[in-house]
Amino acid sequence: MRISLSHLLLLGMACLAAGCAHRKSTFLMSGAACADASARLSELWKDLHEAIETPGGCDLDGGRRCEMLQNEISRLAVNCPTSPEVLMANALLAFQGHELLRSQQLLDQLLSLQVNYPEAVSLRARIALQEGNLRFALRFLEDQMHRFGDDAGLHETYASALFLARRWTDAREHLGIAARLGAPPWRVAYGLGLVAESQGQFAEAKARYEEARQSRPDWKQPEARLRALVAAGKVQ
Repeated sequence: MRISLSHLLLLGMACLAAGCAHRKSTFLMSGAACADASARLSELWKDLHEAIETPGGCDLDGGRRCEMLQNEISRLAVNCPTSPEVLMANALLAFQGHELLRSQQLLDQLLSLQVNYPEAVSLRARIALQEGNLRFALRFLEDQMHRFGDDAGLHETYASALFLARRWTDAREHLGIAARLGAPPWRVAYGLGLVAESQGQFAEAKARYEEARQSRPDWKQPEARLRALVAAGKVQ
């Protein structure tokens, strides 16, 4: 099972609303369990997603269903510290639970394995950005780009860092590369809208936000940005 940043969209804020904050497991498994760690992770991840998405799904097992599933996933990381998928899953859950230090430690552990996992690079950089360490994020991403330059998500993350650095042209360039590599059109359009708005190009920003809204009608951010532009008198 390949755990990636896209799984954050699957779990979403529903996990926090369901009260399934990450807790470190104190249980142990036998080393033999690592032989099928990937299959076990896939099963647990599927069950966790289904519980979160089902009304009352986290209330089973005495109201501790989601907590128990997360403990099981955490247990895999304790016993299988060289499984990239297990480390990535736990890093994502820690990130979503606002445990940035734990997420960072797990990602550093994963990256030390020298495996092909650009999603881990992207999440590590996003943590740095969330902590306000723009300089590290830029340097880290630039260093990793030669290894994973064909990964759409990495170019999106790099574009985010470039945007924060006010390097508009470079941000546009990497969003374009991300699009050509298969990044979701709605995310690329929204990113280009943010760049255009920051440059004062409000007509283009409006067009990009409308493009993002049409590509994914259930996503609220483009509509919110459009309303803000109208309220500020930037567009009609």
